[in-house]
Amino acid sequence: MKKGLLISIFLFLCATVSAYAGTYDLVLVHGLTNKHQWSDSFLDKCLVKYGSGNVYVIYTNESTRVWTRYINGRKLTGCGENDFTAGDDSVATQASLMRTKTSKLQASYGLSSKFKIIAHSMGGLVSRRYIYNNPGTIAGLVTLGTPHQGSPLAYEGQFVSFFIGAGPAVDNLKPSWVQGTFNVQYPAPGPMATGGKIYTIGGDGDGWDCWGWAGELNVGWGLLTTIHWTDSDGAVPRNAEKISGSTNIATFWSYDHYELVRESSVATKALDYLSPY
Repeated sequence: MKKGLLISIFLFLCATVSAYAGTYDLVLVHGLTNKHQWSDSFLDKCLVKYGSGNVYVIYTNESTRVWTRYINGRKLTGCGENDFTAGDDSVATQASLMRTKTSKLQASYGLSSKFKIIAHSMGGLVSRRYIYNNPGTIAGLVTLGTPHQGSPLAYEGQFVSFFIGAGPAVDNLKPSWVQGTFNVQYPAPGPMATGGKIYTIGGDGDGWDCWGWAGELNVGWGLLTTIHWTDSDGAVPRNAEKISGSTNIATFWSYDHYELVRESSVATKALDYLSPY
């Protein structure tokens, strides 16, 4: 009898664990104009943690094309085009596009009704707006190099010239707008799912090795250092990646803004705080 009871308890616990497994999927959201794209090593870490088919990448352009690819045998699902047409609209427009894509993925491609997010740069602001637009649906958010206090580079023409056609997005990165409008209307953490929290990660590169997509981070680091008198990751000033209502979990002192989406160690740190259960 005792043996049978123990087996029953064991099976019940296994069933309970199984019922909760995969409760949350993971969505990745890119930054300004998608210039800094997720590396395969970063994506692989996410797939190992969440499992094949449970990781989604969203691109905030008009395309709603859904596609899949495999990394080390694990399925990754994407919605939108992975090109430089993504991430050039205002925060509000990008959050609306994000909603369109998550709805499609939930209706036909298995995305869980509640999910967690890793967002890079401007994608963190977009995700915060998404939280307010869709209360109770985000169970956790980690932002990587997100300018939660804005970036003065949005005022600098020499830097902005790298993002031609992204005027609405750049305007929404100015400190005056982020601090005076966005953070006032949409303070962190917002109406997240029960227990949901926002975590922040920052970088702090050096000018000699900050290059990014086309040398823009080298230019940005120089402008922030010589004009604005602050250390940075080449795009976001030190401490501008932090905001009240969130928990800062790491600063990668040798990583620039681009490396925050390239280095697997950053993914590992983010995933330490985003359990799929």
